[in-house]
Amino acid sequence: MGCNVMCGIWAFLGHNAGNYVVKLTPWLIHRGQEGVSFVCRVNGSFMKVGDASTVASTLCLGHARYSTSGPYGVELQPIVLGNDFALVFNGTITNYVDLIRVLRGLGVDVGVNYDALVLAHYMRELLVRLGVDDGIRELFRTVRGGYSIIAIWRDSLIVVRDPWGFRPLVIGGDGNGIAIASESAALEALGMAWREVEPGKALVLRGSGREYWVDGPRVRRAYCALEYIYFLRPDSQFNGISVYEARRRLGMALARKEAVHDIDFVSPIPETARIAAEAYASGIGKPIHELVVKNRYAGRGFIKPPGERSLDMYGVVKSAVRGASVALVDDSIIRGDTLRKILPKLRASGARAIHVRVSSPPIRYPCFMGMDFPTRRELVAHGRSIDEVREYLGANSLVYLTVDELMDAIGTTELCTACFTGNYPFTVNIDDAEKAFTGGRSW
Repeated sequence: MGCNVMCGIWAFLGHNAGNYVVKLTPWLIHRGQEGVSFVCRVNGSFMKVGDASTVASTLCLGHARYSTSGPYGVELQPIVLGNDFALVFNGTITNYVDLIRVLRGLGVDVGVNYDALVLAHYMRELLVRLGVDDGIRELFRTVRGGYSIIAIWRDSLIVVRDPWGFRPLVIGGDGNGIAIASESAALEALGMAWREVEPGKALVLRGSGREYWVDGPRVRRAYCALEYIYFLRPDSQFNGISVYEARRRLGMALARKEAVHDIDFVSPIPETARIAAEAYASGIGKPIHELVVKNRYAGRGFIKPPGERSLDMYGVVKSAVRGASVALVDDSIIRGDTLRKILPKLRASGARAIHVRVSSPPIRYPCFMGMDFPTRRELVAHGRSIDEVREYLGANSLVYLTVDELMDAIGTTELCTACFTGNYPFTVNIDDAEKAFTGGRSW
């Protein structure tokens, strides 16, 4: 099965690299709460460690893991192949099964069929057989999916962002060296200037100090809408757009749709819906109260392994709820697990009415580019009308944004909206992809 990974990746090339990658870690851990691991280049070999701060190295990679399918809790990255190749990657390789067949034709047995491992073997084979430049071009040509990659190949550091631009990736640095990270906020936190790696571009940093770019194909951009809605830190930027401002505009768009006048106050579902909720409350002229309280030590619910998603992470302020008509604002509804736990608590606490407002469209189709919902059956909105979702959740009313409203609020039409519309940026057979990413086939 696939082991697509929505995660945080980062690297440093330069003096005291181990210390730098450790300093970057807190700013990216929200992207992968299952664990953090590092690999450093030391005397021509790789050293994989849990703490890189004491490692004497000029080149280290970091990875924070959140599995989007496959073996939760298994440390998969950084991937090290021999003494010449190491890789960290963020995303999902949609056609990883095709790449397995190619590798087998070349006599390479990957062993365990996880897409990150398949990608690592495939990329290394391309570099060995075609050289760096042509190998990268062939990677761009043949690999479909969302991928941001940082790889060490012999004496070179290679940084790659897929042609569609699904996942974020930035590069910057200071006087001591060059840093690469999933999010701009991480580099800003260390006082570094930065720029985004453009979609369909690869940066090659040679050990000799030579630096150059390799271009991939030009395709229509498809930036992941859920990065803006949920995943990114609000103090990051993605494709030149402030995540904070995008979420604020999403909340304002919700406010413009409001038709219910009997609302006493607004409450966000913590944490990532807070910005949209504040803008929504301001737009409808109602106060905002934190009625739903999350256990801040429980991590992010959506990216938890399946066995932990049923754990209750939320409490409610009963004294404030009694007799009130409440508008609950959430950034998205995927499986409906969170709201199905919270709404009964609000009812039991005496809420007169509960109106659910969502700062994104209904998620009706699976993601094969890096988010953790690879099947239709797990999505609460798949096969249900909005009113049927409302009834399932137990809300008095339910309002979503439309795809057009989402694009207008974020400020670009160059978004991947496949999870809302079923229209993928490239050809995907949904039935086959679901089986590939849920263990339904043996390859």
